[in-house]
Amino acid sequence: MPEIPSQDAMFIIDQQKCVVNDFDASGWILDIGGGGEGIIGRLKGSNVIAIDIRKEELLEAPPGPLKLVMDATNLQFLDNTFDTVTAFFSFMYIPSESRSQVFHEVTRVLTPEGKFHIWDVTIPPVTDPTKHLFVAPLTIQLPHEEVQTGYGVPWQGRKQSLNDYLQLAKKTKLKLISHQTTDHIFYTEFTK
Repeated sequence: MPEIPSQDAMFIIDQQKCVVNDFDASGWILDIGGGGEGIIGRLKGSNVIAIDIRKEELLEAPPGPLKLVMDATNLQFLDNTFDTVTAFFSFMYIPSESRSQVFHEVTRVLTPEGKFHIWDVTIPPVTDPTKHLFVAPLTIQLPHEEVQTGYGVPWQGRKQSLNDYLQLAKKTKLKLISHQTTDHIFYTEFTK
């Protein structure tokens, strides 16, 4: 079992609230990083194909979705397969140098006019060299359930903001439908 860092080494932001409303989706939904709490799987159940690079994360997720160990930089699906792709607090775990490839892969597997939903957290640049782990405590409000959790990543090299994803979308020719920012978290929806 990995050693848990001391709180002195953590940069912990205030408790965040993320409201995840149900959304229209037809056919299969590809959920990138769908292990752990399996939020999209909780919301959409057996319509979800949850992928995660770590098998143990998928094993932790509630039952319902089809679960596959897969790297989002190399999606093992045909072009134009999914009407909907989601990423719920997943990009914070993807190294910044790999995020562009994930966007290319998502664009490839989305059907024309398919939707890409992203929920994530703004991670500021490192300001305190004694803090090694960025932690976001989170209350997730689903239509029929509330989930208490927290997400943490090594802070160095994990800076991200909504603007980073708007730029990646532009490069991969995804069009912005909408975006919201609340405190440290953001949600955005793109279309192919």
